Amino acid sequence: AQRTEKLLQLSRAESSAPLAREPVDLAQLAEAVAQEFWQDDRVVDRLELTLAVAPQDAPLCVPGDFDALAIALRNLVENALHYSAGSSVEIVAGPGTTLAVRDHGPGVPPERLARLQQRHVRDSASRAGYGLGLSIASTIAHKHGARLRLSSPPPGLAPGFEARLALPALPAPSAFR
Repeated sequence: AQRTEKLLQLSRAESSAPLAREPVDLAQLAEAVAQEFWQDDRVVDRLELTLAVAPQDAPLCVPGDFDALAIALRNLVENALHYSAGSSVEIVAGPGTTLAVRDHGPGVPPERLARLQQRHVRDSASRAGYGLGLSIASTIAHKHGARLRLSSPPPGLAPGFEARLALPALPAPSAFR
């Protein structure tokens, strides 16, 4: 069932169906995805949410499809939880129009990092999985005019892995006239 769900997600992401282009609050998106994972007792103590924006600041909004971006973020979190060898995983909304998922696990060697966004490519054959999560996230990012960057170790950390979605900002209000 899980493989079928991943294949359906990939098919939807790659389809020519247009995505919504509504303002999406990245903090709200990150909170919604984190809440889904916190329902699982095995994950609740491993997943942290960091909002890199002050409460008085304007929402971190991007043009996009909330559901599609949630699928991308969910896949990034699933991968981090799966491959981080039990370490903590953090979802970070901001600064700016970025979403990141990072872990403190063993990381990925540089020679394998570039291939991870391809379909059916996994970091380790010793772990169960289908090699679709990063491909789904990358496809959804591309359809949003965004970029998915993978780093291992994440900047300023060692060891670990980070998947960062850099999304375009909302156009100025005058662009909607």
